[in-house]
Amino acid sequence: MQPSPYTPGEVAREVPGRNEQLAQTDERLSYLVDLHRLVGRVRVDIAPRGLGKTSLLREVQRRADARRVLTVWVTAGESKGLIASIADELERVTRNWRTESRRRLSERLERLTVTVGVPGARLQTEWAPNRNRVYGVREFEDVVRDTVAAGAKEKHTGLVLFVDEIQEADRDGLRTLAYAWQHLQSEGQDVPAAVFAAGLPNSPDTITSVVTFSERFAYRKLDRLTDDAALLALAAPARTLGVTWTEDALAQAVAQAEGYPYLLQLIGDATWTAGGHPARSGVLTADHVHAAQQAVREDLDAMSRARWQKCTPSEQKVVRAMAALGDAPVRRAAIAAELGVTTQDLSVARAKLLDKGIIETAGHGVLMFTIPGFAQYVRDRES
Repeated sequence: MQPSPYTPGEVAREVPGRNEQLAQTDERLSYLVDLHRLVGRVRVDIAPRGLGKTSLLREVQRRADARRVLTVWVTAGESKGLIASIADELERVTRNWRTESRRRLSERLERLTVTVGVPGARLQTEWAPNRNRVYGVREFEDVVRDTVAAGAKEKHTGLVLFVDEIQEADRDGLRTLAYAWQHLQSEGQDVPAAVFAAGLPNSPDTITSVVTFSERFAYRKLDRLTDDAALLALAAPARTLGVTWTEDALAQAVAQAEGYPYLLQLIGDATWTAGGHPARSGVLTADHVHAAQQAVREDLDAMSRARWQKCTPSEQKVVRAMAALGDAPVRRAAIAAELGVTTQDLSVARAKLLDKGIIETAGHGVLMFTIPGFAQYVRDRES
């Protein structure tokens, strides 16, 4: 009897099907480490929840760590703001450095913290949010430079900032990060540093509403997994424990998951349980996949219920219309016709549903639900 190697709701240990994205980030890491250069564009991988953005970002962090890069991870959305969160994490990861440069960096971090107006900072300064001003840009640039310089004495090859849930970042923090990175590149100094981020599909709109230039951000959409990648995501973790799936079991599970990584993990975990937590040389069959369906359905229903409850009454009308049209992607015009309104009338609800991660675009004028089974859940509610 072995514990399940599948991790629904956790950061995955492997990211099958993301070879293209990892090759791109590896190339940027080589640019940073081997050429000692600033990676001038902030990379933002975007996708609805459940498609593995955080897992991908963590894998990039592991690869950076392996190359002796100093890595700093923050999740945006904390009340103290993005820049203060980065400063706090920098303070934590450099605390045991013993160089003179560490003292200078501590002074820089304190000055940055005061500049961005964090409550409780030891020095006092007057600060208030202002849409027309950028706070702490120069101070943040100094922190990046001094961190890289001090890190080199600690045998670090550069600095990478990782920002998860970037769409939740405060406006001043986003603005400071963007302008600082623009200045660092335009000044042409060799500062081996980079920013990798992940966020929901509304991240580009959120960032564009804060900064007027977009060329400093490289947005990359994460799609659902191919069938081959999904097969690997199920078969490989079991294989490490000496367990195999039958071909028909894998085919059934892959078809059910529809390329959605979180659902793959749910199916894998429930099938493992249905198979009795197999020992080495155990086999997972189509009967186990079938036996796991009830548990998977319950988990999916819980996810669907949470998303339904996030919708306002007007948004629920749009969701009902989409569900009534079937499980496949639907044209915006068809939704409008179902509701007896114009496509323009859908604009506000569509934007809100996109922001909440309930729906995603599947081509020009085409929408789809972000999680498999959501349309059926809505239809079942109405029956």
